[in-house]
Amino acid sequence: MGRCGFLSTVEKIQSPSLSLEKRLSILMEALTLEEKISLLSTSQSAIPRLGIKEYAVGGEAAHGVVDRAGGKATVFPQPIGLSSTWNKALIHQVGSAIGDEARVFYQLQNEKTGLTLWAPTIDMERDPRWGRTEEAYGEDPYLTGQLSKELIKGMQGDDPFYVKLVAAPKHFYGNNHEKGREDTSNSIDLRNRKEYYLKAFEPAFKEANALSMMTAYNGVNGIPCMQIHEIEEIVRDEWGMDGFIVSDGGALTLNVEEYQYYDTFEEALADALKKGIDCFVDRKEIVEEAAKDALDKQLIEPEDIDRAIHRMLKVRFRLGHFDEDTSRNPYHNLPLDVMCSDNHSKLARKATDESIVLLKNDREFLPLCENKLEKLAVIGPTANDVFRDWYTGYPPYKVTPLAGIKEHIPDLDISYHDGFDRIVWQPKLSSDHLGVNDENHWIITQDDESHAALVDEDWGNGWHVFKSVKTNRYLTQMDKGQTFSATKEEIFDWFNREKINVTANDQDLYRLSSWNGYPITIEEDKVIVSENDATLFEKKVIENGIEEAAACAKESDVAVVCVGNHPMINGKETEDREDIKLADYQQRLVQAVYQANPNMVLVVIGSYPFAINWEQDHIPAIIYSSHGSQELGHSLAATIFGDNNPSGKLSMTWYRDANRLPEITDYDIRKGKRTYQYADDNTLYPFGHGLSYGTVTYQDVIIDKYVITENEQLSVTFTIKNESDFNRSEVAQVYASVTGGYYSRANKQLVAFEKVFLLPEEEKQVTLSIDTDQLKVFDVRSNQFVLEQGTVLLHIGQSSEQFVYTSAPVTIKGEVITGRSLEQLTPAENYDDYKHITLTKGERERPCVTADQQGWILFRNVQHQSNVKLKVRVKGASGQLSVYVNDREKSPVTTQKIDVDQWTDQMIDFHSQDSDPIDIILEMSQLSIQSIQLMEG
Repeated sequence: MGRCGFLSTVEKIQSPSLSLEKRLSILMEALTLEEKISLLSTSQSAIPRLGIKEYAVGGEAAHGVVDRAGGKATVFPQPIGLSSTWNKALIHQVGSAIGDEARVFYQLQNEKTGLTLWAPTIDMERDPRWGRTEEAYGEDPYLTGQLSKELIKGMQGDDPFYVKLVAAPKHFYGNNHEKGREDTSNSIDLRNRKEYYLKAFEPAFKEANALSMMTAYNGVNGIPCMQIHEIEEIVRDEWGMDGFIVSDGGALTLNVEEYQYYDTFEEALADALKKGIDCFVDRKEIVEEAAKDALDKQLIEPEDIDRAIHRMLKVRFRLGHFDEDTSRNPYHNLPLDVMCSDNHSKLARKATDESIVLLKNDREFLPLCENKLEKLAVIGPTANDVFRDWYTGYPPYKVTPLAGIKEHIPDLDISYHDGFDRIVWQPKLSSDHLGVNDENHWIITQDDESHAALVDEDWGNGWHVFKSVKTNRYLTQMDKGQTFSATKEEIFDWFNREKINVTANDQDLYRLSSWNGYPITIEEDKVIVSENDATLFEKKVIENGIEEAAACAKESDVAVVCVGNHPMINGKETEDREDIKLADYQQRLVQAVYQANPNMVLVVIGSYPFAINWEQDHIPAIIYSSHGSQELGHSLAATIFGDNNPSGKLSMTWYRDANRLPEITDYDIRKGKRTYQYADDNTLYPFGHGLSYGTVTYQDVIIDKYVITENEQLSVTFTIKNESDFNRSEVAQVYASVTGGYYSRANKQLVAFEKVFLLPEEEKQVTLSIDTDQLKVFDVRSNQFVLEQGTVLLHIGQSSEQFVYTSAPVTIKGEVITGRSLEQLTPAENYDDYKHITLTKGERERPCVTADQQGWILFRNVQHQSNVKLKVRVKGASGQLSVYVNDREKSPVTTQKIDVDQWTDQMIDFHSQDSDPIDIILEMSQLSIQSIQLMEG
């Protein structure tokens, strides 16, 4: 008998010398059912008799570790900024740094939490109005997949067994709008699902081996995402994911109370467990009581809980949670000074440098030459702050744009103004005004107006925040009560009680209302929130911010104007943007400053794209940066003055007009002309756009083959030469346009990219490879990706619209698709085209096609015999079905009234005079169709 035979159960569990499978098997055998249930929520109980400590699953690490208690951690640019780097190696380094700091955080938390964090966000950003645009990696599935893959690899480390940090890509899937996210379903058809939304997640598991995942709140095609079949069928079975899956925060509760998909928690939990959820991000008592009730009612078996706990514990073993001997774990007890280290600060600076996008540089206005400047104006609402979003941690320091510029050119005369008005509020027809007393409460007072002055920060859509000049703190509605106090240093909370809505009437009188819509009024000389009518106020402007800013600009050689959004106001989690324009106040500020001094640099610091059409037409130089980074000011200053050559590229299309976009709830990017793949003439700045100082040339392009077949690679080789005196990083982008096949394809799609660093006058040869898998289309006839016969043009570009080379046609020798057969039972969702339908939950929880009003689905080029019957599986009270052949303008083959509340097969006679393929169009209203089939007559 070997030594392990003499070890106790606990010693075996804690022994790294035993195999993972052996240790896991022993632990699972030793756990009671009650103990297993105690591990089902994110608040996992301690089990002292087995040496298991309590552990809290979860936490945030989107662009650095987030310690909600205020502990410091390195803060990198927001993910939308990281994606602008287009630098895979750099993103890997960022992920590794986050993983290192997570390890230190875990140690500082007494090893009770911190190693299973929810990042990265891989949701596709097909609409710039999405409130959480800052959190993800852009609109292209290939770019998103490649960058998020590298972040995950860096986070999880490269040890063959031990994991540094468990990454949990989120939110799976089809999660790209906020209103209704907790109780509605998004309709996404087969090709959009397979080619776009799911494609972005695939590398996280197939290539980066992410060991966790979070599902979305929303439903897809009628089923909440914590209960969709794709969790098991795609993530685990197809992509081989070997970890544990969590629901989104509170999703179990929301499933019952908001979505109302199930009536009870035990039903919701039972279904989610069977569908693949292993850990519930909800209150511990709700989860555990639901699990016990589900067992009592035989909705689940103990094996369902075993499966989930087995997956969770397998990952915890790899984190080293149960090792007595920690010497084998390279990530155990990292030095505490790894947190916020100098190396990590330098990495944050590099990531910020590379994330900055130069949108416009007319006549080489930038970089500025500091020797030619005597006075500089720095202006605007984002010039003297580094705003945090909900997924930003607490940085060890933060450098604002103003501070960065002052540090970069300390001897230059610099003036500053935020551009906001200084105001005093007065109740209508009163000689008194509102002010802040010695206890910092907002009251009626007769004190000097200078003590009552407020900085009026107007962030658009009627939302303002007011900072007391006296206290230099924001007015906030007190947590306990209805009064206001000027005590808030930073606008940062899940509920932003500093927001005040300002509405003017025709008499220049104003109504104020609180962050949650209640009127603001006066009661016993205090400013309070009440359900009574709002007090009418007069606004006295004691300093006009736009005029002061314009005066600063007029007296300066150059004005640097910093605009953008506040991440906690107008566009964030739970709140989509109404429009994509800059706030009206900021537009007036920009135009006034430009009129005062057209020598102007516009710096847009934002969480998402903006429609800056006037600015593009007038202002000579425009820079974009995301929020967040502790090094923001250093990088912006270095970019403006030429020490950093901007190399960022947009990961999203910047549109001119939101009114030309479909509804945000429309998830079909093909019909909606969304993203660079399908966009028409509504583009302000294209995907992949970003200028640099100096020029590069592309030479000696070689395509290695002009005929490709299945399982081949296509190589593109070219030489890039830096023709300037600047150091320069160039992002070489390769796009493919596939034509000549049965299926309509994207106008172009990104298939390869590489960031190349070049010294002045240096040239480098670059070879990029494209797999034939990247050229495949999802075939709705066979439910799989196929390489279709056709041709492909390869475009080498500096953006998705600026190509420096286009290849001769490359022949694709693939499958020839001429039509389809409906002889086998065919799901209705496998249509070729549609109009005015949605996908909802049908039989066996599979998608069915539903039309409330008149809609249709098309099956194209259907092969058939002369006399057949069409079997249509339908359900609908007061429904109507019409069947057309080839042309909806002609008479239908049949029109039938349908009035059944159960799924029923409807048989339709078909007669055709020839055997040529036909188009079959099913037009419906108040009806759902599950499947169709052509059968012998």
